[in-house]
Amino acid sequence: MKRTLLLSALAAILLVAACNDDETPTSKLDLRMTATFGQQPLVMFEEIYDYQGQPLQFQLFQTYLSDVRLVYTENGTEKEQPVADILLANFGEVFTTAEAELGLELLSQDIPARNYTGLRFGLGVSPELNATVPPDYELTHPLAQNYWEDADSYIFYKIEGNADIDKDGELNEKITYHVGGDNNYALVEVTAPIDMESEGMELVLNMDLEAGMTTADGDFINFEEFRMAHSTESPAAVFLGDNLPRGISLSLR
Repeated sequence: MKRTLLLSALAAILLVAACNDDETPTSKLDLRMTATFGQQPLVMFEEIYDYQGQPLQFQLFQTYLSDVRLVYTENGTEKEQPVADILLANFGEVFTTAEAELGLELLSQDIPARNYTGLRFGLGVSPELNATVPPDYELTHPLAQNYWEDADSYIFYKIEGNADIDKDGELNEKITYHVGGDNNYALVEVTAPIDMESEGMELVLNMDLEAGMTTADGDFINFEEFRMAHSTESPAAVFLGDNLPRGISLSLR
């Protein structure tokens, strides 16, 4: 009887040890986001200048990030580690340079400890999630707001501020860009050696609005021509849908 009990206890110990061996080690991932205009931190209601020296003032910038994944290679095959289905970064209450440089905390969570090679996500709300509506979610969920009923779409990102369009030295012309629609959803991939095999890491996404409001040919958005966007297919909406992803970069802290 004693021999049977000892064998049972030994089997249980070996089973627990085997289960522990199967557990994947984890590391802490902290994901933050900052916003700039060129080299200037994006501070709400603070006067900044474009590449021509013209003054601007931003009063709101917010954007959704969808289907956030880390990329890695295992046995020669590229794979993805899911991080988040949807995130909302709202810079509307960034009022100091220190706050702008620190950025917004988007998430902090444990993920499998390994070497990653980059980050993939969608700028905006993925088509799958864009087919849902705010009543589908709790009030604290990112998708419980920013819905555009007329367009059957979430507003992927908002950029609001003032510009000196008539060049009279006064920031009294309003610029307002509310962009949504599956046609303006963009897939983004940023690469970097993200070594999380031994310890956690902070990843910082930056949105440079100056770069994101400039075409591949180097033409900055014409505020006189594109003063506002309140649709999914207006020229201003399509301009931003095409170019805003170009403003995204990734750094490691």
